[in-house]
Amino acid sequence: MRISFRATLLTLMLAVLLTAVALLGTAAYLYARFAVRDLGAQVLDQASKRVEQHVQHALDVAEDEADTVAKLIGEGWIDPDDQKRLGTYFLAALEARPSLSYLSFGMPSGKYYHAFRDRNGNLSVLWLTPEPDGSRRLQEFTVVPGEDWHVLRDIPRSKRTPPYDRPYYLAAQEAGKAVWTESYVFLGSGESLDVPGVSRAVPVKRSGGEFAGVLTADFDLYALSRFLRNVALGSDGVSFLLEVTGDGSRRVIAHPAAADPDPAKRLDLTQPAPDGDGRVTIRAEDIADPRVAKFLQTLGDDLTGVPATLQELRFETGERAYMGGFRHLGRPGGPNWIIGMLLPEDEIFGDVQRMAELMIYLGLGGVLVAGALSGLLSTSVAGYLGAIANETRKIGQFRLDPKPPLQSRIREISTLATAVEEMKTSLRSFQKYVPADIVRILLESGEEAKLGGARTEITVYFSDIVGFTSVSEALTPETLVDMLARYLDEMTGEILRYGGTVDKFIGDAIMAFWGAPKPFEQDALAACRAALANRARLETLRQVWAKANLPTLDTRTGIHTGTATVGNFGSPSRLDYTAIGDAVNVASRLEDLNRVYGTDILISDVTQHDVADVIVTRPIDKVAVKGRQEGLVIYALIGERDRCSEEELALARSCTDAMALYFGGNWEAAEAAFSAILDRNPADTAALILRDRCRKFRDSPPPPDWDGLTHT
Repeated sequence: MRISFRATLLTLMLAVLLTAVALLGTAAYLYARFAVRDLGAQVLDQASKRVEQHVQHALDVAEDEADTVAKLIGEGWIDPDDQKRLGTYFLAALEARPSLSYLSFGMPSGKYYHAFRDRNGNLSVLWLTPEPDGSRRLQEFTVVPGEDWHVLRDIPRSKRTPPYDRPYYLAAQEAGKAVWTESYVFLGSGESLDVPGVSRAVPVKRSGGEFAGVLTADFDLYALSRFLRNVALGSDGVSFLLEVTGDGSRRVIAHPAAADPDPAKRLDLTQPAPDGDGRVTIRAEDIADPRVAKFLQTLGDDLTGVPATLQELRFETGERAYMGGFRHLGRPGGPNWIIGMLLPEDEIFGDVQRMAELMIYLGLGGVLVAGALSGLLSTSVAGYLGAIANETRKIGQFRLDPKPPLQSRIREISTLATAVEEMKTSLRSFQKYVPADIVRILLESGEEAKLGGARTEITVYFSDIVGFTSVSEALTPETLVDMLARYLDEMTGEILRYGGTVDKFIGDAIMAFWGAPKPFEQDALAACRAALANRARLETLRQVWAKANLPTLDTRTGIHTGTATVGNFGSPSRLDYTAIGDAVNVASRLEDLNRVYGTDILISDVTQHDVADVIVTRPIDKVAVKGRQEGLVIYALIGERDRCSEEELALARSCTDAMALYFGGNWEAAEAAFSAILDRNPADTAALILRDRCRKFRDSPPPPDWDGLTHT
């Protein structure tokens, strides 16, 4: 029993329940995402505040220590010329201030002292003192708490730059007040440039107002990177510090991976300076972390006016999406730093996704049975209708391959499928009377066929069986029909394979053309290739017929390229798509001329000109065909150049040379040339005709205005 289509539609209404569940689940999911996104923003905000607090504390420590030591020196509590005492104080200050890496003091005289803590926590002291001869002596000591200082280096004539030439010194001296430097790479123990940091530079004045020098309190930016490793932002989130320099460039100065204990995973925050002199902190665009690079790309180059409150952004890198936040450090007179944070969205929304899936599963459970039935039936109906629609679409394209009708339990669908196949059966019968390509083009245009034609350049193909009337009289009707059907099927198959339009069958004759209804590139070449392919096909058929004791058939073919009127001709109620005009007439006459010259395929000089690079031909004669005053040179088709034998190529050359002598009126030489061709092939009718004509003209020359034309 088949179910009615109406019952199917009622069943499909169950899909409304599924839609309702989907909408409710989506709404709940979106609301949860909103809530969790807000929570994620709060996490980023709290983490950024924690980072800000730590950075502000580090800056406060550097400022406090710098101001304290500067005051002690300025008020005379510490004598800057007492290098031992000053170095001892610096060491004590570094031990008390773990966040500090450097304490230094440089004087206008060129004296310079500093205490330094390297990345491993080791302390050292350096003195740079001018000598009476103008040179500078550098002394560096390693310091072990509780022990005497150990001399690491003692260089009498050091080339180290005096303090008064250093940028931080000049900046503080020019400003006349304490300043923060931009990040740079410290000159550490052993003159190695490996630790990025910043300096608080304070100009020191004695109680009388005399400028005494510049004191710096510096801290190692790796300390900030170590702190950032402890700022948890999921399993793959990261926080970092970005510096905007005075020239507008951006540099990453702190990153958790820079303090990774594994050297293989450690991120280097320094790079060679652009001028090749030393190293500088890394440019933002060169950072090896693709997440940070994408974050900064999304952030843009213009970072003026970044507020001190957290700003959100979203970006994707690879196949992962991230929530991001950034804020300015917001310290008046402090360094121009921006705190950046990023957090993977899947770590925020993972629970939301699972919750939404659970809600959808619970909702689907309530309509599981009805939904399964509705889905099964809707899939079945959609499949049948899709298959029928596909077959109907093929009918619209005039593609009518037979198929068994679709079988369905739905009565209306089964009836519709049967009707479609019946329509295809009727159209297949119709297709045998008209060219299918023409019908497809008409259907694609959406217009009704009507009388009319257009002048078009085409290549026309005519072929006919030699002596078919006498052959047909010797055969039974059944055998005749079978042979002719096999012949026409094989021949038209090659014409269609090479893109031709089969116009009509005139008994045993075939008319086809290239260039209409659609334009066809190299239509002359395609027609010649189809003729050569049919020559080979006919040879195979001849062998088959010979084995069956049936007559073997020969054909004659004519091909011409020219302008014809192509379109729908006939009456308004009955049309015939065909070509008429001089080009058709010439091709038909060329087919008939094969009988005169003993050839099987003749083409005009127009066609030969278009195929000369690919097809080998031999000139036959210059003729004016019946119904045409203008003459044309006709050629016999030999084969494609890359498939011809050396003998065939030699024949083409010999015939070309002989015809050139003939058209030049050199009768004796032409006669000899054609005789040489006949010596190789006495059955060459065309050469025989031209040789005899040369003898005639030798004895009785043609008029002076003779142009080689022969009227047929």
